[in-house]
Amino acid sequence: MRSGFGTLLLLLLAAGVLALGIWAPTGLTGKDEYLLGLRIPLEMMERDAWWIPFIDGEPRLKKPPFIYWLGRASFETFGPSLAAGRAVTVAFALLLLGCAAWLGRRLATSHAPHFTGDAEARWAGLLTAGVLLGTSGIASESRRLMLDMPVAALAIAAFCLYWSWLEKPRWSALLGAAALLAAALLTKGPTAVVIFGAALLALLLARRELWQPLLTRLPQQFAFAAVALALPVAWTLDVKSRHGAQLAAAAEHELEARGLWNISPNAAIGIVTLALPWSFVALHALWSHRHEAHARFLALWLGLSLLPFFFIHVFDRYLIASLLPLALACALALQAGTTPAWARRLGSLPPALVAIALCLLLWRWDKGGLWWLLAPVTAYFLWCWWRSRAHAGALIISAALLWSVGWGLAFPALGVNAVPAQVIELSRGRPVTLFMGPQPALLPALSGRALHQASRLTANDVAPGTLIAVRDEDTAALGAQTQALGVTPVPLFRYTALTSAGSGIRFARQGATAEDWKAAWATRSPAPLESTVHILEVKR
Repeated sequence: MRSGFGTLLLLLLAAGVLALGIWAPTGLTGKDEYLLGLRIPLEMMERDAWWIPFIDGEPRLKKPPFIYWLGRASFETFGPSLAAGRAVTVAFALLLLGCAAWLGRRLATSHAPHFTGDAEARWAGLLTAGVLLGTSGIASESRRLMLDMPVAALAIAAFCLYWSWLEKPRWSALLGAAALLAAALLTKGPTAVVIFGAALLALLLARRELWQPLLTRLPQQFAFAAVALALPVAWTLDVKSRHGAQLAAAAEHELEARGLWNISPNAAIGIVTLALPWSFVALHALWSHRHEAHARFLALWLGLSLLPFFFIHVFDRYLIASLLPLALACALALQAGTTPAWARRLGSLPPALVAIALCLLLWRWDKGGLWWLLAPVTAYFLWCWWRSRAHAGALIISAALLWSVGWGLAFPALGVNAVPAQVIELSRGRPVTLFMGPQPALLPALSGRALHQASRLTANDVAPGTLIAVRDEDTAALGAQTQALGVTPVPLFRYTALTSAGSGIRFARQGATAEDWKAAWATRSPAPLESTVHILEVKR
């Protein structure tokens, strides 16, 4: 009972920590969110489409539809807004934290026999969830309506139920695992296979006795596979029958984008970045306990989950699920009291330096709001992480607070992707084309309409009465295309703002140099780094 209350309390606190600022239009975002994650559910609503997602008038087939279904359901229920969309990923982050708590408790009792008490096992679970909550990856990816957090949570939840079924066979656990795996496959198929498969294979290699129930329950295994594959296969076959050429082109594009057999160390660098500030504590724990069963299992799990990503082009966010074995290693090390000061201090430096740099920019540019809270939070974080003797609770709380205040209050104060109210008003009830960039990136979410994004214009994109939004950097390309189409849009409005350039934290205008950054500091203004966004109108 107490364990359940503690887990529930942690999840409620985590919801507040992760959700802080998700409603802010100037908060952390990324191209896959503002170009796809937020717009696809809006276009599905406009077309009244459920089964097959659409974007810019075409079926969106590069990724399966599950998160877009949930995005539309959330918009239909709560109304289109940033908070309604991003709450979906916050919910999946909470699911992942719940899985972490369960895994911490299970690992403490099954792989670490020196933790024999039930109270110690519960504490190991809470520590694991707390560590995971304070990692860079969870803090950033839970705030954006993208696919990586959901697929990690669903596949890990499926693994947890499957592990439970291996040790105590119950149809409810097996069918639950199959349903969760089906949802993961319908979110990001190959990644779901890697996440679930790596965890399960590591478990079976570490605990050979589990092969026996695996091999003796073949009928149940067939039922598991049938349930897990039924809906993903049905969706794929139906899409192939309707849009076979587009599906083949989408698959070919995805293979090219991933750059198969392009060997790179980026996965190793990425997981260290995602796990900050806990990275070196976790790696030290795995090394120092390498002769113990639990550390071997976690190291094997980590290695198997990362291995495929050394051979493709990878973004850090693909590795969210690989944070689980690192969080488990940290929790068991904290409980055993084996967290050296050097590992804590080294891991704390990058987040603290980023927080300090953010504070300096906000102070220099005289931004308002509650961003100043980041300064005392950073000081508290450094005090906790640089003490000679660590306190587990203080480490967890300070790390979670640093990321929450940094992403939830301080970063939005920069004004990245700010959209003037006049632009939202101008776009109401009118056709809008977002050219290239696109900017204003979050206008679709703020206006509750998918709008249209295009890098190559057609006659429909420049129909009379259409508004065209374009960054100053892209005006030359726009002029060439509109001239070829025989139209000359006239200026209606313009504004300047820091704008996202793919990555959420790259907000200087395209082509900005070190001299521009120096000018922004010297003039106490972000103006030298801002993009100019033009709103043009195609006259009737």
